[in-house]
Amino acid sequence: MYWRDTVTLKAITRTTDARGYSVETATETMVFADVTSVKRSEFYSAKQSGVDLAITVNVLAADYSGQERLVWNEKEYKVERAYTKAREVYELNCSEYKGKAQ
Repeated sequence: MYWRDTVTLKAITRTTDARGYSVETATETMVFADVTSVKRSEFYSAKQSGVDLAITVNVLAADYSGQERLVWNEKEYKVERAYTKAREVYELNCSEYKGKAQ
């Protein structure tokens, strides 16, 4: 791993305002990462479930604490699956976020 890319991890907090509307607040953390394409088998398995994976991002386990979204190259992505094998690096499989960007 080269850790040549930077991504912004976004933790989303949902609250209700005074009028009863749902409000999302994002806490952002910039970290070093490796961004790669999605493996073919994972892409097609996700596609069968209705999820279009776009990128795979590897981040250090110390940097990742369950954030739901990330930003890379000015595009926002949703973390669909996060897993680690050696507890040192998390692999995040992400789809393009289709909601309102923050």
